[in-house]
Amino acid sequence: MRVADSMQAARSRAAEALKVVLHQVSQIKLKGMDVDSPRPDLRVDILAHLDVHGKSHTLVCKVRASGRPEHVRMALEEFQGDAAHFSGDATPVLIVPSCSEESRALCRESKAGFLDLEGNARIDLGEVFIGKRSLPQVREGLDSPVTGRRKKDQPRPDQVDANQFGPDQIAGAA
Repeated sequence: MRVADSMQAARSRAAEALKVVLHQVSQIKLKGMDVDSPRPDLRVDILAHLDVHGKSHTLVCKVRASGRPEHVRMALEEFQGDAAHFSGDATPVLIVPSCSEESRALCRESKAGFLDLEGNARIDLGEVFIGKRSLPQVREGLDSPVTGRRKKDQPRPDQVDANQFGPDQIAGAA
């Protein structure tokens, strides 16, 4: 897959994730969304045009492949350079696959919103604030929700003998 194709796919996923978050807030109406270099003079990936309580607002979004703090800093510096092109009704939003706590703090300090593809978001639209925090899905007995590896002392469910516990052990545990 070419780099341009993968970036287009990332923008499409980011646009869909943004739509999902925006549609969860009844006070926000999505009027339109420009994806894939909506303005060639800017380094912007998505422009979302909103109606918030009857007022027009624009989300100026950059999509990045990494939410690592050093990449977030670079994107935030780009936002500062692009800020002169937008009026006061625009909010910068960084969209990444995963956003660390340090990266989230960088966005807050720069007054930029963020959205990650894990379901976390923070976007301040003045009259409306979107704050969403998801917890990683952890299945019982797994060492890591990311790798899916089992703890060394944890047997797989198909390896547990239901008869290994006698009535005394069950009563003693209670």
